[in-house]
Amino acid sequence: MSLRSIVHSAKRKPLSLKHQYRWKLVPRFIWQSMQSFHITLVVWALVTVGCIFYLSQWMNYRQVAHRVDSLEIKHTKLTSQLELLEVEISYLTRPQRLELLAKQIMSMSAPDPVQYRLSWVDVSNAE
Repeated sequence: MSLRSIVHSAKRKPLSLKHQYRWKLVPRFIWQSMQSFHITLVVWALVTVGCIFYLSQWMNYRQVAHRVDSLEIKHTKLTSQLELLEVEISYLTRPQRLELLAKQIMSMSAPDPVQYRLSWVDVSNAE
């Protein structure tokens, strides 16, 4: 066999493979199984991508849930501190306590009821 005949036989398209468009010398059942392999590969690639996407969304959900839990705990702590401060404010602003502080520290005395009395004469003179 000469080199020319080998090249010619390699270039010619066999009749049994005339429906083949990808590989000339591969039988049809191998090509179809390869197509099936490619389809399977694509399906598994899509499944893998879907699983990775689901996993990333799940991890993001877990992170957000953890953050929400920590914020709720912080909120309850701040609420209890606020309630404690409100109780302390109500204690510190009691009129009896303020009167006692005014007497002891500032040496102030309670006003006499006489100071509040107004006569008609005082009101008419104020004009």
